[in-house]
Amino acid sequence: MSNFSDRLKSLRKEKNLTLAELGKDVGLTNATISRYESGARKPSQDILEILADYFEVTTDYLLGRTNQKYFRADETISFHSKGKLSDEDMKMVRDLIDRLVKDHKEEKKKD
Repeated sequence: MSNFSDRLKSLRKEKNLTLAELGKDVGLTNATISRYESGARKPSQDILEILADYFEVTTDYLLGRTNQKYFRADETISFHSKGKLSDEDMKMVRDLIDRLVKDHKEEKKKD
C-alpha cells in the first residue's frame, strides 16, 4: 500500500496542480506541500482532514491505510443496520447523506 506522501503527490498530479496551487488552495506553502510529498514532514490531524476534504477522499485513503478512496454510504449503512432497514429506509438514509454532502460542499465554496 502507498504511504501518505505517495498518495498526496498522486492526488495533486491527478488534479494537474502545482505545489504552489495546492498550497494556496489549502492555506499552506508550497515548501510545506513539498515536505509532505517527500516524506520529510507529516501533517497534523487538522491538515490531514483539510487535505482529505479538498481531494474528497477519506483520511484512511490519504494515509495509505486503505485503497478505498471514497466513503461508501451503502456499505456503512448496511454494516451498521445489519439488515434492520427496509429498502425504502436505506434509500432515505442515502438521500440524507447525499444532501448533507452537497450542503457541506456548498458551504466550503462560500468560505
